[in-house]
Amino acid sequence: MPKKTILVILLTLVVITLAISAGCTSPSGPTQASPNQVSPTQATPIKTSPTQVSYTLAPSTKATATQSQYDFSQVTHAEVSTIKAHWSSGAEDDGITVHPSLLDVKGQDVMWSGVALPVDIEIYTTKYDANYKSVKDQLVYKGTGTITNWQDGNMFMGGGIQVPFSSMKIPAGKTYGVTYVTVHMPDGKTYSAKDELTSLTQ
Repeated sequence: MPKKTILVILLTLVVITLAISAGCTSPSGPTQASPNQVSPTQATPIKTSPTQVSYTLAPSTKATATQSQYDFSQVTHAEVSTIKAHWSSGAEDDGITVHPSLLDVKGQDVMWSGVALPVDIEIYTTKYDANYKSVKDQLVYKGTGTITNWQDGNMFMGGGIQVPFSSMKIPAGKTYGVTYVTVHMPDGKTYSAKDELTSLTQ
């Protein structure tokens, strides 16, 4: 086979490989809701009083599909789960990731992407009332993060919103709490959910 033909074939294979690579996207990691701003996707604190901190969210740079794909008309409610997570170079868990999901009437995930949805997060310790029912007690964290696709709602698919243990004010002896989230939709609707078994310690 002539050298020129071999060269043309090799060049064609390189061009095809580069084109395929350019079209591939990898899942992005979680965004972080934290008083310590270390990336453009984290929340920025605004002190409103000596004891309360509210947050405004910087624009998200999370990679999404090139075209927005969402239809929230099927959403009827939300759920949320939390899990301890490790994202630094240390050996111990750094905090939790919060995973709000939007569900339809059958309890199935509504798949969407290409839009950032703000999520309000509150985490409380719990106590037992007079009827031995677990109820929320002390507020240990309040902040805001974003989710940018349906996979953020699945703890087994990465993503979610990072909440560092260092940002929580956890009373001594408290190891578990409850997390409340409110997801804000583009049309102004909100969906709330809670996770009743949130880990508060490493």
